[in-house]
Amino acid sequence: MGIFLGKDPAGSDGTGGTRRTQFRRYVAGVDQNDPQQLDRLGEALGALVDEAATSKQEYLVHAAERDGFVFANGVFRLPSGPRSFAVAHVEDFALIDEHGRRLHLLADNSPHEAVVGAVALIESVCRTVLHGVAEPAPAKKANLADIVKRTLKALELSAGKNDPKSAALTRRCLEQLTAVVATVGELRDAYASGHRRGVKARDLLPHHARLAAGAAVTIAAFIAGAFAERIAIEKRLTHR
Repeated sequence: MGIFLGKDPAGSDGTGGTRRTQFRRYVAGVDQNDPQQLDRLGEALGALVDEAATSKQEYLVHAAERDGFVFANGVFRLPSGPRSFAVAHVEDFALIDEHGRRLHLLADNSPHEAVVGAVALIESVCRTVLHGVAEPAPAKKANLADIVKRTLKALELSAGKNDPKSAALTRRCLEQLTAVVATVGELRDAYASGHRRGVKARDLLPHHARLAAGAAVTIAAFIAGAFAERIAIEKRLTHR
């Protein structure tokens, strides 16, 4: 299946015929639920980087990676599996938002994978923050709720120094959102287990996955923001 010209997001009518305008229109015309079209887009992006000036190549690679692509052997590919939703730099808020957008797209066709990706997003942010504040890493098979609780405690959200009540309420909100993601994950496991007690096996539905994705992005973004604020405060105190 080919990629057809879409509407130019820059507002042009596309009649100019310039290579840049055409490329924008092709990107806009990509069906992001079609893996074949995503592969073709990855090849086109790779060719664009190869033809671009050396000074612009790093910028183009970074821009494509922010959209979730991985650059290897001259071609961009959209990785699959939970690792593709991991975050190594929690200060990159735009990347967290982008992962959320991808999770919602994935929820339509692969709800099970979207739920796994939502859990991976939260866990990667928490593990990165814990490493950043020099806290011991949780065990590989640690419970998601415990990982989040440890992260909130490390960020001093479990017992605020200035306003303990507000901190406790914030912690409760985040822990309840974490419970939503964890519970949808349990639902996914229950459906994936097949026939039990004579009940016909069912598939996890897209709205279940979107629930997990929305909660995951909210949790990840909040924790990342709290970590960034802590780093900013520490820098201000250091430079006094």
